[in-house]
Amino acid sequence: MREAESGRIVTLDALRGIALFGILFVNLFSFGADSIAWSSVSDRSVWLVKHILFESKFWGLYSILFGMSFYLFMRSARFSYRALGRRLIILFLFGAIHALIFEGDILMLYAEVAVLLLLLHGISSRWLFVLVIALCMSFPLGHFIQPDRDADSLPESVVEAERWLTEDRADDVRVYGTPSEILLAHTDFIPEVFWADFQYPDSGLVVLAFFLIGYLMARSDVLQSGRYPAHLKGRLLIGCWLLGLLLMVFEQAVLRPLGYSAFSESLSTREVTLLGDMIYLLATLLLTAAWFLTVQRCAEQGRFPSVINTLARAGRMSLTLYLSQTLIFTTIFYGYGFDQAYRLGPGQVFLLAVSIYAVQLVFASLWFRWFCTGPLEWIWRMGTHGQREAIQRQ
Repeated sequence: MREAESGRIVTLDALRGIALFGILFVNLFSFGADSIAWSSVSDRSVWLVKHILFESKFWGLYSILFGMSFYLFMRSARFSYRALGRRLIILFLFGAIHALIFEGDILMLYAEVAVLLLLLHGISSRWLFVLVIALCMSFPLGHFIQPDRDADSLPESVVEAERWLTEDRADDVRVYGTPSEILLAHTDFIPEVFWADFQYPDSGLVVLAFFLIGYLMARSDVLQSGRYPAHLKGRLLIGCWLLGLLLMVFEQAVLRPLGYSAFSESLSTREVTLLGDMIYLLATLLLTAAWFLTVQRCAEQGRFPSVINTLARAGRMSLTLYLSQTLIFTTIFYGYGFDQAYRLGPGQVFLLAVSIYAVQLVFASLWFRWFCTGPLEWIWRMGTHGQREAIQRQ
């Protein structure tokens, strides 16, 4: 377990840092880039990379990290149930403010589901593992039992998809609305009803499963350097990448032509849909693990130290950077800003994600020259412990 100068775990911070890019990249597709109207080879290739390597994998990674941090916080010298309660309330408030701007907020969901984690954390590891399986299965079984999940239908042609993009621009309050109208429209997303979307792979129940995975990993000292043989972890890493990628390729090459879709309306038979959901779920678990193990291996073995340290600095202020990402891309996409919603395809969205993320990495590196914690992290910490905390380097 490698530790930063402040006692923070470098591996966890680096993982948070890379998760920020994955979450940003996927969030940017919320403004029309998922449409098949973007039919060039480059655009479809970027979409496939997003779907196979990033979609679901990075909120999954971030959720695992949250579960691990939950365990570490409960083991810390400053832990108390009152402090934990304040910590979750403040997180919920951050999320509620965030949701007024962007409906893709995850902070409210995290705060709500963390209450369930608090109720469950004392259960034995064996029963928590059983619960993880049950919660994960809520997605494929829920979709099988209730196949009509009011999902978006898919256009039948590129021409129809282009027409839908035009109609979406005309109908979306984020495009034509004033800031106050956008805020008012987004009040519908507060609070997060975490059980309402149980037929989807990113439901609150599956998020709780990933929380529990992270909690179990921290409980088993998975971050302890030398805890497990390096050659076994290396084989596991390769196995997770290979099997996860094979399953995602199968989902796209075999099941998608049969009408299967993990998020949109699935036009395949219920049996094919169940198979597709099971494959997507397993691939998500494997590729999330692959990302985790890759960063952990690089951090533990001292590979690419400058990259790991840069990612870790971003991870140390992940709350600040996560929320600032939204301020940046909503200004770019919303009508009161640069009005680019439904105008950018996958390739352009990828370049935008890289540009925003690069600026954030530079900002984080500069910030920590003078400060020891991020600005919103500082507020969160003071609210948690009920006392003033240092923010400037001594």
